[in-house]
This record gives sequence, structure tokens and C-alpha cells, in this order.
Amino acid sequence: MSRYLLKSVEEMRSRLKGREISLFLDYDGTLTPVTGRPEDARISFQMKELVRVLAGSMPVAIVSGRGLADIEALVGIDGLAYAGNHGLEAASPDFTMTYDIGRAAREELDGLEPALTGLEEDFKGVIFENKGSSYTVHYRLLGSRHFHAFKEAFDRITAPALSRGLVRLALSKRAFEIRANVDWNKGRAVLWMLDRNRFRGTMPVFIGDDETDKDAYRALGPGGVSVHVGSEAEEAAFHLVAQDEVKVFLKLLLDARGAAC
Repeated sequence: MSRYLLKSVEEMRSRLKGREISLFLDYDGTLTPVTGRPEDARISFQMKELVRVLAGSMPVAIVSGRGLADIEALVGIDGLAYAGNHGLEAASPDFTMTYDIGRAAREELDGLEPALTGLEEDFKGVIFENKGSSYTVHYRLLGSRHFHAFKEAFDRITAPALSRGLVRLALSKRAFEIRANVDWNKGRAVLWMLDRNRFRGTMPVFIGDDETDKDAYRALGPGGVSVHVGSEAEEAAFHLVAQDEVKVFLKLLLDARGAAC
């Protein structure tokens, strides 16, 4: 089980001592608080400046479930690496990558879009998000008394496609995600980036908060430092209790980096 990071600072420093570090950051729930509407999750000026300073001393990547263009625009820091759609697409000044989900999976997604969009009209508080290579149906703003009916409608729409096996369902924080059923996730994407020039040979530090981030924790294992925000996590080495502690840890990481230089 993970250890509370702010009580394990010396252990963290010991693991990073003498190593070149790279930093991988989720966005929603990590760099920003989780919000009811995806468009309301805005990185604060202080957090943005902290990430910018960190990027001056180590390679930094933002790894998000959001679409690539969306996460690049929201963070807005030149020179970083960005991975969107849970790693299906990535870009930096040094590389670009798009994972081909295949024609059949894309057609399956396209076929689901009209009915999933209709859930917004049928259930107040439901938000459908088309991220190109995946879909997210948010229900954070849905009244609890309507959830059962919403879930029945969602299951009815998606069951035929899920049974064909070209797409799969993933759970997020009060959201359902429909993705191509391919062997690619945040963990695979982080390992791919670690084999690129700017990240090669570094010890990765990954900070996330959602179920999808656990793929990255598992992929890094003891070869990296994984931090889960919000609770203990079996897959992570460390955890933070709340999102506002991320800033505290990033400042500690910057101090540790400065001391090592």
C-alpha cells in the first residue's frame, strides 16, 4: 500500500538522489481540482508557473484523458510534452505520435455518438465529450435520483458495441469512458516517451488521481516514483490526501532538484 508522501519526504529524496528526473503529470484532479464541467477545470497561475519552472530543470509531460489539442490549450506552456486521450496521441518539440485505433473501432465509436449525445438532452447534468479517439460521458452534475435511469439508458446504448469487442468501457470519476479496445494506455504511453531522447535515462515521477493513472503506476513499478492524489492506492508508491498538496510536493521536488545541481 502507498505511503503518505508528506510524511515520507526523506524516502522520496533518497530514491531520487543522484538521478536525472523526469516528471509526468495528470491534469484534472492533479494540476486542477475536479470540476463539474470539464471546461471549468483551469490551472491556476501559481501552479502553471511552478510547472514552467520545473520544466526548466527536468523534462515534463502532461498525460491526460483529454484530447491532445484540449490539454495543450489548457496548460499552455511551450516546450512540454503532451499526451492526450490516455496516451493515444502525443506531441512535443521533439516528437509526435498517434496510435492507430483502426478503422473498425473508429466506425464503432462514430456509430455510438448520436445516441450518447442524446443523453445530454434526456438527462440534465449529463455531459457528452467527444475526444476524437474516445468518448467520455460525465454525470457529476446529474441528480442522484436520476442515476439509475441514466445508467440503464447508457447500458442500452453501449451494450451492442461492447459485446462486439471493438470498444470497451472504462470507469473514471463520475464518468463513463468508451475507448477503442486496444493494448494502449497511459502506462504504455509513458514507457514510449521514456524511450525518446528528452526522457531517456531519467527516473520518472508520475502524479495522478484517477483509475486510468494506475496503468502508469503499474508500468513504472519500482523503476519510477508514482504518487496517487486523494487516497491510498495499492499500485502507487506514495499518495497525497488532497489535490492542493500537489503544489507542496512539486515545490519539494524543485527544492530537491536544486540541491542536486
